[in-house]
Amino acid sequence: MITNFHTHTALCHHAVGMPPDYIAAAEREGCSGLGFSDHAPLPDRIWQAARMTPSQAPGYMKAVREAGKDAGFPVYAGFECEWHPQFKNWITDFLLGELKADFLVYGPHWVKEGDEFLWIGELTERSQVYRYTDLTVEGIQSGLFSYIAHPDILMSNWRSWDGDARACLGAVIDAAVASGLPLEINGNGLERPLIQGDSGPRHPYPVREFWELALERGAQVICNSDAHYPEAVISAALKAHEFAAEIGCVPLETPRFRKAAAEGLI
Repeated sequence: MITNFHTHTALCHHAVGMPPDYIAAAEREGCSGLGFSDHAPLPDRIWQAARMTPSQAPGYMKAVREAGKDAGFPVYAGFECEWHPQFKNWITDFLLGELKADFLVYGPHWVKEGDEFLWIGELTERSQVYRYTDLTVEGIQSGLFSYIAHPDILMSNWRSWDGDARACLGAVIDAAVASGLPLEINGNGLERPLIQGDSGPRHPYPVREFWELALERGAQVICNSDAHYPEAVISAALKAHEFAAEIGCVPLETPRFRKAAAEGLI
């Protein structure tokens, strides 16, 4: 029996299956708690090829609620969100307020460059990486999120665990520790093809050096699947647990859901 609080659906355009498919697979594999966290819509349709539209969000929430009624374990409805100050009211008023999401996941994928939001895989300049770090820390400190998804995703493009990587991701770890937010060991990253790092072939994420530093600094850890197809909903989470065991980590079973508006955090 295992939990997974990072589950996508076909509404994000790069996953397959809908809530009943993931719940059925989780029941077959042995699950004690499942959270859906598909990519949250944004009001101005940024990156619309990788997320649902605002008009689809109520249907997504209803589909999760309906499918979860007969599950043999608790099922929660949430979103994986980007952070930027301009979207704070959208997150609090629409996702938490109107839609009543059970939880929000912080998935830091971007940095703003002028009027554009650049994906982490496009960052080539050290100045961009430091701005990405500042934005990520700000998102952690917002009080809106229950945990941080793939906090070492920067290393999928930044191949060397050098002084800049340690400084930037160390700041992310420290902010998470100070805010009491768990960091996610991401099973989806363990299913991706190996890349060439400075110490040899490795997964894009999770990255061992990052997690050794996180444990050294007292971070809380949660293991999730980041499932983009039903068959991975538990199997990828198990891979994340295997990685945790290899580095001597005992992960949390469940994040502390932060309904920011209800808890007076905003």
